[in-house]
Amino acid sequence: MTYQLTTCGVLRTEDSAFIPQDPTNRDWLDYQAWLLAGGQVLTLNEALENVAPASSVTSLAKKWLGAVIR
Repeated sequence: MTYQLTTCGVLRTEDSAFIPQDPTNRDWLDYQAWLLAGGQVLTLNEALENVAPASSVTSLAKKWLGAVIR
């Protein structure tokens, strides 16, 4: 797995799934276990965070995916 930080969670890069910082979310718990096992998260992409509205997870994921494809 590979994850990239966002301002309010992480993106799982394999499927572009946004995972919020929610201790009841199974994906968040899996991410935390991955970190404890030595996983290295990709740093926050500030340029991407600035162009996507903070309240729009879908917009953020689409913009991130577009940046990766280019």
